[in-house]
Amino acid sequence: MLGCMFGGILTPGESNRGSIMGDRVWQVPEEQFVAVWNGAESLDQASAQLKEIAGGNVPGWAVLQRSLDLRRKGVELKTLVRLAPLQRV
Repeated sequence: MLGCMFGGILTPGESNRGSIMGDRVWQVPEEQFVAVWNGAESLDQASAQLKEIAGGNVPGWAVLQRSLDLRRKGVELKTLVRLAPLQRV
């Protein structure tokens, strides 16, 4: 749990109290993720479609993290907005 040692940020595959955090979004093939992202009108729509593809809950933070990782790799992704602000937990 290296991420927990550095600011509490978890990366794909790291766990928090025994549960895998957001791994489903990384199981979606990159080409399919990019197609869903670039075809969506909003972050909420992209998240909902990725949830269907992944077959279970896909946390919004994981969708955003994957998009950031892809952009860092040079993948072209359009800008999406969230229809409603994130809620504090």
